[in-house]
Amino acid sequence: MRVAMNALLVDTGKQLVVFDPGCADFLPSRFVASYGLEIDEPFEQVLAEKGYEAAQVTDVVFTHLHFDHGSGAFARKPGMICKRFPNASYHVFKEHYEYARKPDKRESNSFILAFFRYLDRVDWLEDWRQEWMDLRVFNGHTRGMVVPVIQSDTGPVWYLTDLVPMESFMEREVSSGYDLDPELARREKGEFLDGLRERSILIFFHDPVKERVLYP
Repeated sequence: MRVAMNALLVDTGKQLVVFDPGCADFLPSRFVASYGLEIDEPFEQVLAEKGYEAAQVTDVVFTHLHFDHGSGAFARKPGMICKRFPNASYHVFKEHYEYARKPDKRESNSFILAFFRYLDRVDWLEDWRQEWMDLRVFNGHTRGMVVPVIQSDTGPVWYLTDLVPMESFMEREVSSGYDLDPELARREKGEFLDGLRERSILIFFHDPVKERVLYP
């Protein structure tokens, strides 16, 4: 099944924030072949097409630390791995970070925690309070995954990460084989969708055809 990696870029006027910058372009060839990874253009080029540079990014937010969501925050230079966004603070939910240190063995190969040793510091997402953003925490896909909601001029924008990775997953009984606890993931998804009262934009991380829908 073909899937995408749809990062979210938020420009507040004072901050330029990247959510889940996708997959790194320097992963081992056997890993790339196993997952059929295709990266058509570097993240720097994606930013340039929107009129930005990597050095302008002030913050990177990880919804969780699976390789397809966060390894793109890092780049490889001769002899070293470094931050792709050199001036940015890197934010992760502490509970999830601690879980990623000793994860369930079923998903132990999915985490990028080793890359974090190349950072001077990690900022805890729960301490990074912003007027324009709020967070909800879910545990079905992986422990301590966050789903951000952005307050825009047109209403709430939910960045659904792997809570609802594609439009087809809006069906209540559809779940991913990569969910740590599929039953919990389905229940969390249903409760989330049932709880949305205000017309919102939902952004799908993995959908290659439809990146967003209005709901309800």
